[in-house]
Order: sequence, then structure tokens, then C-alpha cells
Amino acid sequence: MKKSLILPFVGLAILAICTYFFINKSEKENKKNIALPSLLFETEDFYDKKTLNQKDLGKFYIVNFFASWCKPCLAEHPLLMELQSKGIKIIGINFRDDEENFVQWINEHGNPFFHIIRDDGSIAYEMGLIGVPETFFIEDSEIQKKVQGPLFYEDIEKYL
Repeated sequence: MKKSLILPFVGLAILAICTYFFINKSEKENKKNIALPSLLFETEDFYDKKTLNQKDLGKFYIVNFFASWCKPCLAEHPLLMELQSKGIKIIGINFRDDEENFVQWINEHGNPFFHIIRDDGSIAYEMGLIGVPETFFIEDSEIQKKVQGPLFYEDIEKYL
């Protein structure tokens, strides 16, 4: 009779331990630090041909992949303009875009970017890009948050 009472408790204990490790692992994977590729700091800005100095970026900045052909990128653009107006530095990475279309898009919609890099896919590959738009929130040189798809106000409100 005692064994029949102990077995459910042992089963529950094993389930609790497995759940703990599963949740703990999931949290670590979500916070998985993707190294910022050196290409990010070696590639010249499209406009002024200067490379990024990490010290100029400060403790917190954003990396945003976008393209002129991307409709969701246009939808999130006003939020990027708002972040920029609040003094947040944004590195824009123009992903596999036609240069003429890119320049026209920036001229038409405004430039929220502190630094713009035109990427053939090399930086995107190193950062594990799924598609555009995609945004990385960087603090102390580590990716703290990644948003796949367009930004919404809820994604940025704590930074405003």
C-alpha cells in the first residue's frame, strides 16, 4: 500500500524537475547572446564613408534590418523616427536592396539612422537574420532583445 502512495509523488517530483529544466533552458535560449559581427564595425556608412566606433554608440543602441521593397519596414518606420527623435542611436542595415530605390526611400520617408550599412547578406547571415524587418536591441555590447517582423509601440515604449 505504501508503494502505491509513493509512486504518484515520485512521478510528480520527476515531472517538476523536468519542467524546471525545460523552462530554465528555454529562458537561456531566448537570451542567447549572438555576437555582434565585426563586419558591423568594419563596414563604412553609406553616406559619410566612416566606420562605426562602438564608443560613439554609447551603452544602448538598436540595429535594424530594412529594405525599400519591404512593406512592414515602412509600417515600422515612424516608430524608428520617434526613437531617433528621443536620442536613441539606430544602425540601419539596408538588406539586399537596389541602391537607387534605397536612396529614394530614405529621401521620401526620412532617415532615422545614425549609421547606414548596405548589406549583401553577409552581416545578416552572421546575425542570424530570418527576414526584414528585424530589430536587435543592444545594451553593453550584448543583444538584449530581438524582434522579428515590424516593431510595434509595445516593443519600444520602455525606451521612449
